[in-house]
Amino acid sequence: MYNVLHVIGHIGRGGDTTVVLDVMNNMDRSRIHFDFITHKGAKEEVVKKLRDTGSNVYVMEGDVRELGLAKYYKSILEILRHTEVKYDAIHVHTGMQSGVALAAAKKCGIPKRICHAHVTAIQRKASFMKKVIATPVFRYLYMKNATTKIACSKDAGMFMYGKKSEFTVIYNAVDIAPYLNVSLEEIQKVEREIGAKENDVLIGHVARMSEMKNQRFILQLAKLMENYSNIKFVLVGEGPDFPEIQKLAQNRLNVVLMGRRSDVPVLMKTFDCAILPSLPGEGFPVTMIEAQAAGCRCIISENVTTEVEVGLNLVERLPLSNINAWVDSIKKLEKNRDYIQRNNYAKRLIEMGFGKKEFVNNWLSVYES
Repeated sequence: MYNVLHVIGHIGRGGDTTVVLDVMNNMDRSRIHFDFITHKGAKEEVVKKLRDTGSNVYVMEGDVRELGLAKYYKSILEILRHTEVKYDAIHVHTGMQSGVALAAAKKCGIPKRICHAHVTAIQRKASFMKKVIATPVFRYLYMKNATTKIACSKDAGMFMYGKKSEFTVIYNAVDIAPYLNVSLEEIQKVEREIGAKENDVLIGHVARMSEMKNQRFILQLAKLMENYSNIKFVLVGEGPDFPEIQKLAQNRLNVVLMGRRSDVPVLMKTFDCAILPSLPGEGFPVTMIEAQAAGCRCIISENVTTEVEVGLNLVERLPLSNINAWVDSIKKLEKNRDYIQRNNYAKRLIEMGFGKKEFVNNWLSVYES
């Protein structure tokens, strides 16, 4: 059995969890086993489910910011020294602080130490002085202690490791098959739930409700377009900013909040366009591949990596500084109910290698190398 210990900031509250669980659910569990270290604030139901399926999940009191570098390092050392599992690899997904866990793993003799970059900017707010002092220290730790460097995109890798550093890009993948099997009845059911009329153009946004995803910009768009009665903005997801977004969206007839959903393929097939007005920090947003698998037009900000533009001519990139350009682009959109034609995009993505099988194989090959 090949044992891998993943370190994830808050299990169940970000895209890093999604991609790791995708691998876990599609690998041969008789050959590879995943355990986890996470921080306080992880989703309890996800932690419980992982434990119920046989994974050890160690929940720490906090991250480096909360515990301090020394205490965080010692806490991971304690876990590694007292576990009964002999780990062949540690796979760390915690951004700049990854090096602390990697250093502890090196101290404990774990041979393969993988640093995985998921973003293109520092996510948490910090003072200029803290960034100036802490960033070089953290970068030194993960560059010195990682045996393998991975990134979800070229931009994320260059941000994390530097332009001249060698790293492997493994694009986050999508289970594309469900996008070929969405029925008209399922689409119509969602349209009724949204309250959409037959010719309404639906602008969808599927993302965690957080500052980086910039839902406030979408609400500004909705306000500017409130006189266009055939256009609705549909926001899907939850997160720390949800209560504020919910409050700001009150009394907006052209905004629908759907919360967290499990029927993303149906939603994407229902939408006519997917928008992502992200602030700096996006790694490789899977939702944009999902949208293209559904044949959606996509409008993204300049902060989203160009790597989501995979050659299907569905993506338009606009600056956040010019909100009127977003309004003009949305005004030109038309209802697209040609679902047979939209299926062709999913087929082409599979041919391009964006399917789940290819992604899982690429990921697992890291442990074998």
